[in-house]
Amino acid sequence: MRGYLVDTNVFLRLLTDDDAAQTPAAKNFIAKVIARKAQAYVTVPVVLELVWTLESYYELSRSDVALKLALLLNTTNLIVEKQDEIEQALEYYKNSKADFVDCYNAAFAKLNGDGNILSYDRHFDRLPGIKRSQPE
Repeated sequence: MRGYLVDTNVFLRLLTDDDAAQTPAAKNFIAKVIARKAQAYVTVPVVLELVWTLESYYELSRSDVALKLALLLNTTNLIVEKQDEIEQALEYYKNSKADFVDCYNAAFAKLNGDGNILSYDRHFDRLPGIKRSQPE
């Protein structure tokens, strides 16, 4: 891919407005991406780290994390790796108590396979399109 791989900390500045020096620069960069003056992309690990940090360090509620993640997913001209899977994971996340990594894995299984997951975690049982089984 061409352009910048944007790291988690840039999105954190953008979404939390927690640093007087770095936040304006992050906003300026994203404005350039939206205006097609810069190319940028984000990887799945960055999204996973972003969700984890917003939950654990910033202690945001699931609904607040979901809103912030939706902002990232809807940023014009920002390329999001596996965007379909992340969008499905966000739906699972908003409507369940499963953590985002498990929601992502369920979304991946649903969109790229037959929705079968081998796990001892029962929260998969409540996700639409997912069939959980355990090792025998």
